[in-house]
Amino acid sequence: MGRPLKELTPHKSAQDLIGWRIRKLRMERKWGVDELAAKVFVTPGRITQVETANDPPGRELTKQLAEVLGAQDLVELWPLMRLESFRGYAKLFLRDQATADVIHDFAPIVPGLFQVTGYARAVMGLTSSEDLAELEEAVTLRMERKSIFERTDPPWIWVVLAEEALTHVQGSPEVMVQQIDYLLEMVQRPRINIQLLPLDKTSIPGSISLLSLPGGERTAYAEGFGTGTYYREPVDVHRFQRLYDRLQAGALDIEASIEAIRDIRRKHQ
Repeated sequence: MGRPLKELTPHKSAQDLIGWRIRKLRMERKWGVDELAAKVFVTPGRITQVETANDPPGRELTKQLAEVLGAQDLVELWPLMRLESFRGYAKLFLRDQATADVIHDFAPIVPGLFQVTGYARAVMGLTSSEDLAELEEAVTLRMERKSIFERTDPPWIWVVLAEEALTHVQGSPEVMVQQIDYLLEMVQRPRINIQLLPLDKTSIPGSISLLSLPGGERTAYAEGFGTGTYYREPVDVHRFQRLYDRLQAGALDIEASIEAIRDIRRKHQ
């Protein structure tokens, strides 16, 4: 016998409601998971993740499911689900980041994996309404993510970093010197590359992270102020890959980036 279906509370969240609706409509048509998956060109496992609200569908998959199932309300629910599930998307991204083979990042601030404690505390404190104890716990959790570098087979990481991430003071000039020293230390590792995007080059206000996962899947996470979405559909991943490529094309090469980072460090002293 197969595993019993997870019980969903359809009005608990838009994510649960979408999963519940898709399962209900599929079963009304007497389709198996495999049959629905074939109709929208994804794996049966992906449909199961959607139906159990463990990994909600992206925009394009939602449109495909709405068309196949004759349920336009799925498309109408998607924006609501996107807004309410920001934290959930972040958790899925961090889970996959921990096992990724290759990571490509663009960021207007130092990416979380490369932040020192003082820098993380300053950045997270700007956008957090949490009390001091909760803030310190969040900083500790961010520092723990660095265990990715201690893996037997650590990922290849390529970062395009906006220059303002290092010129703008976060915390204090002393914190910035510590942060820059850490970046200069990390870039000496064989699988870590950092390119600086100069102030006079076209940039974007948010961050992009592209992951290549052990099973061959590629994903993209995009984050702005208070918003974030984790993308799995190839059309979305390709769109962010093109954007990343354009940003990288404007960046300094690795050696020039290291020299520019050292120059910025001297200005903070």
